[in-house]
Amino acid sequence: MRKTKVLLVDDDQELLRVYSKIFTLHGFDIATCSSGAEALERLAAGEISVVITDIIMPRMSGMELLKKISRSWPCCEVIMLTAEGSIAEAVAAMKQGAFSYFVKPADIDEMISSVRKAQELADAKGENSLLRERIAEASSKETFIGGSNAAKQLRKKAEMVGQTDSTVLITGETGTGKEVIANLIHSSSRRAREPFICVNCGALNENLIESELFGSEKGAYTGAEKRRKGRFEAANGGTIFFDEIGELSLPMQVSLLRVLQEKTFERVGGTAPIHSDFRLIAATNRELRKEVAAGRFRADLYYRLNIIPVEVPPLRERKADIQDLTVYFFQRYAEEMNRRVKPLSREIMEAFWNYDWPGNVRELKNIIERLIVLSADGNITPEDLPEEIRSVMPAGIRADAGFLKDAMRDYEKDFIQRVLAQNRGNITKTAEELGIARKNLYKKLNDYGIRYKD
Repeated sequence: MRKTKVLLVDDDQELLRVYSKIFTLHGFDIATCSSGAEALERLAAGEISVVITDIIMPRMSGMELLKKISRSWPCCEVIMLTAEGSIAEAVAAMKQGAFSYFVKPADIDEMISSVRKAQELADAKGENSLLRERIAEASSKETFIGGSNAAKQLRKKAEMVGQTDSTVLITGETGTGKEVIANLIHSSSRRAREPFICVNCGALNENLIESELFGSEKGAYTGAEKRRKGRFEAANGGTIFFDEIGELSLPMQVSLLRVLQEKTFERVGGTAPIHSDFRLIAATNRELRKEVAAGRFRADLYYRLNIIPVEVPPLRERKADIQDLTVYFFQRYAEEMNRRVKPLSREIMEAFWNYDWPGNVRELKNIIERLIVLSADGNITPEDLPEEIRSVMPAGIRADAGFLKDAMRDYEKDFIQRVLAQNRGNITKTAEELGIARKNLYKKLNDYGIRYKD
């Protein structure tokens, strides 16, 4: 059995020393860091499965570190350490995706047990990561799931934009699927067989960002033992995708603008110009016009990026896609994890419809994955759902009711009424979003006594 690679993060050196010794004695492979920034550098080197971090630290708190880890290393599990007076923050961390938390001084046996369980979950995710990448690569044109009119129009625009080499700016809330759209644009272009290089601007360490983007020569800085290609060089012939570009610092915005204008750059520590033929796609969840007005984003870079704008709507504005997305993620994770899980009940699906999904598609995907991972007997019940979704559970439809057929009819009638209202009575659009023929929709409208304008 391989050793679990654990990273301890705390600004208390004595705690690091003691915990490191204890975990080593229990067979763990331990690395330690005294700050969030140092932890991100260590995570970038790979092999970390579980992170144990203090919540209250100077400069970068444990909560900030958790957010960056969740975004950039989704297979990594995070356990929080908190003082007696900051338990509320630990609870908030659990809602943000932390695996568990412990109040200092922690019970060592319980912590060891929690780390082993976190490792099991990390393994379940990590073992399937390569398969997921292959699925995404093989079916990138199909991964923006949904039969709603909004989803269809977005796919059509992405495929049309892909035929050009113009710079694209994708906007939308966190978790809406901006990277999926960027992949779709790339796969629809003449560059489809070339690299698609992703740059997560929010996760890049400010001290290392230049070497990450432009590469470095041997000896350029401490630890640079050989020449290293940067992301721009790796993207030659293909596409480079800057996710959350609004997070870039002003100095890096200047550097990016120069590269966009000239398509040349120098490695850190080098003087020879390097040319790269890349296509740029950028994405952000910020309103860049407001960032420009506030002086946090350069106007010239904004206009350079915003040649072809593509907006991805939030999930709450395309609720007709929730069922398609749920079925897709459910089948995908059940197959990847080799789990035999019973389909979700109508009651749960109704709750999914009622919920506003502030985390959008990413939140839905993560919840489906969690439900399948933790489904011990193959049954998923309303009690397995997060509290925020259970709170919108319909009272009138119960999975154990004796009138299942009536309940299903009520659900279908209500669903059709909602989609019809969402499309302002347009029969054609409603039929498209429901995935049925117009004549079948007319029949259902008449059967249910739903009024409509012909």
